[in-house]
Amino acid sequence: QITLGRATKDNQIDVDLALEGPAWKISRKQGVIKLKNNGDFFLANEGRRPIYIDGRPVLGGNKWKLNNNSVVEVKK
Repeated sequence: QITLGRATKDNQIDVDLALEGPAWKISRKQGVIKLKNNGDFFLANEGRRPIYIDGRPVLGGNKWKLNNNSVVEVKK
């Protein structure tokens, strides 16, 4: 699994989105990408703000299947 979010001294993240813009708007653990046994990848939004996958909002607490060449956006 790969964790997306904002790294802090006490919170290590695989992909630190704080380096890309206004860090205070990104959750420490914004999302998690997991590989399922059948080979599918899913992104679970664990933050407050929506994550956009191919232009569709995925709200906090929900997950969405990633396709080949999916575009993932975390907007402010």
